[in-house]
Amino acid sequence: MLTEQQLTYFNTFGFITLRGLFSVDEIKIFNEEFQLKLESTLRFTGPQNEQPKYCSWSNLTVETPVLSKLPKDPRILSIAEQILGEDCFLISCNAGSYVNDTRWHPDCSNFHHHSIKFPIYLQPLDGNNGALRLIPGSHKKSFHDAVSKFNPPGYDDESMRKGDSIRDVPTHACKVEAGDVIIFDAHCWHASWGGKTDRRMLSPIYIKTPKTPEEEDAIYENVKLAHAVRQNLAKNTYAERQPEYPLEWLENAESDPVRQRWINSLHKWGYIESFQEAQTS
Repeated sequence: MLTEQQLTYFNTFGFITLRGLFSVDEIKIFNEEFQLKLESTLRFTGPQNEQPKYCSWSNLTVETPVLSKLPKDPRILSIAEQILGEDCFLISCNAGSYVNDTRWHPDCSNFHHHSIKFPIYLQPLDGNNGALRLIPGSHKKSFHDAVSKFNPPGYDDESMRKGDSIRDVPTHACKVEAGDVIIFDAHCWHASWGGKTDRRMLSPIYIKTPKTPEEEDAIYENVKLAHAVRQNLAKNTYAERQPEYPLEWLENAESDPVRQRWINSLHKWGYIESFQEAQTS
């Protein structure tokens, strides 16, 4: 769990980097499973004359047995429960192979919705080659809204073409070594600059269980947003869309109580149904 000082840092700035949370041997296995899935994407199996695009897929599969257990790793889960409450639940555990710059954006702008992301990069990155950049404090509504009105350079496709615009915004670039873990609030504005093809990231994401009618409405809104995002990303990844929540994971053959609680929550709030409809549509 985070120390009191670390938790204060997170609450103040909206993110924190934990150094060396995973060992060299663990990262080696993560990379092997990542590579296995990457080689079945359109980047490898589609037309080779096309510009590589960002690929993303679920790790909750039998093909990635180690990565599928990542969300329950106590080094991550204990922090998620510390910040969001012991009844928080997993929404996704995806892998992403990033390409080029990433525009400025928050993952969420509804402040009745609360979630945190755990980016785990599988290679060293700094501010010049694609490290995650965050605007400190932008997880707080007043500043978040101010940044939104400012519309930081690099927010849209036109300003992205100006190149250095992302780098010019006052930010913190999260320099990482393989095995470091970043934790950030979904409301934080973030981007990356200078990265090339295949920046490898794993990203367990957890959500606070709603306690108020406003939080319930916000989570239904998030279901629609997550559905649309995943549907769009799927077009760049596989010829046929893969399930966000594979059947073998949902069956929970080991009768794991924590996973079952997550599955129940995903059913309750409509995530599973929404993604299953997208799979068959």
